[in-house]
Amino acid sequence: MNPEKLVHAQTVEALFVRAFENRLTPACREALRKAGLNLDHKLERSYSLKQWKDFLRIAAAHVYGGVPAEAAYYSLGERFMDAWFGTFVGRALLSVAKLAGPRRMLLHAGHGFRAGNTFSEVTVVERGPTSLELGMNDVLADQPTFAAGLLARAVELAGGWRVVAIPEGFDGTMCTFHIRWAEAPAGATLNGNATADGQAADSRPRA
Repeated sequence: MNPEKLVHAQTVEALFVRAFENRLTPACREALRKAGLNLDHKLERSYSLKQWKDFLRIAAAHVYGGVPAEAAYYSLGERFMDAWFGTFVGRALLSVAKLAGPRRMLLHAGHGFRAGNTFSEVTVVERGPTSLELGMNDVLADQPTFAAGLLARAVELAGGWRVVAIPEGFDGTMCTFHIRWAEAPAGATLNGNATADGQAADSRPRA
């Protein structure tokens, strides 16, 4: 019998407490409560993967209502990554990631995912100094763009520039992501949306 897939409290806290703070509407908070996430009380130690996916589905509908699902989930992934690196565990990982750089950070991405849940497994195949394929046994959401958004944002925060993370072969659970980036030019500042020449970054399914 396979063990239940659980998502740890710090993962839920990162998105629904830190990223959204007090910006969720009463209707959204009530929908989350009915799904098992009561933001007016202390979080549980863990939530089932099904609950986590329900929470994401509710957030996508309420926060990004009317936006195509793939774009909504991509933006949720980005917001999650920004907030995750603000948690106790995330701050330690970010310090290491900045020192290691995007390539080495991605080579050890499995450790980061497993800090947030009980089931993530990651495989990495290098394709070049600034490109690789990263396979996930579970993309943590209904849409693979959630993982694409968080992976791209993680690479940016680790020092990557003009990052692209393209999902391929999604079967409803597993997916392979083709990730590439450029080395940031000297003196560049990170904003996640601009390229070295000041132009808009590669097209992404952002909300």
